[in-house]
Amino acid sequence: MKKIAILGSTGSIGTQALEVVREQPERFQVELLTCGNRVELLVQQALEFKPNAVVIGNAAKLPAVKDALFPHGIKAYAG
Repeated sequence: MKKIAILGSTGSIGTQALEVVREQPERFQVELLTCGNRVELLVQQALEFKPNAVVIGNAAKLPAVKDALFPHGIKAYAG
């Protein structure tokens, strides 16, 4: 199984990459998701794919991400 990071997971290419992971879960494990601003979609993706961590580019939105993912054991960072 390959461990992967999806940079820009909420964008067009990122969502397509996650579709491949969805279709072949025995081949890929998502370790990291990143995005710029789309908190809701990032949280939804994190809850589905259970990465070790997520990174949001907009530091002002980090508290919302942390609040949503901390109970699920997913680390959240900004930068």
